[in-house]
Amino acid sequence: MLAADDLDCWPKTTGGKGLHVMVPVAPSMAWDDAHQLTRGIAERLAGADPDRYITSAALSDRPGKLFIDYLRNGRGTTAIGAYSPRARPGFPVAEPVTWHDIDTGLRSNAFTMKDPLKKG
Repeated sequence: MLAADDLDCWPKTTGGKGLHVMVPVAPSMAWDDAHQLTRGIAERLAGADPDRYITSAALSDRPGKLFIDYLRNGRGTTAIGAYSPRARPGFPVAEPVTWHDIDTGLRSNAFTMKDPLKKG
């Protein structure tokens, strides 16, 4: 879907349960424009398969579905940076990876502070 929109992308582990899809945008893009772009993408994805994906942050709406969190793209919101450790057991690290890594089952908390560049 992103390729059809001429958007390059790559995955990044979060060190938690999720996965971030990184998409470079023009440095001049305003926060509100980036938020609207990602909201539109998320809603298109969720609309294409509503039994699998959801954009609602409400936990009660999400059982059995993948949450597409476009809200991380708003001014003042937080997201884990690449190569940043999480304050969780084992100190997992967020790290850019490849789609092949994801396809072969790489877990979102596969890297740790002990050895951030090797899958744990």
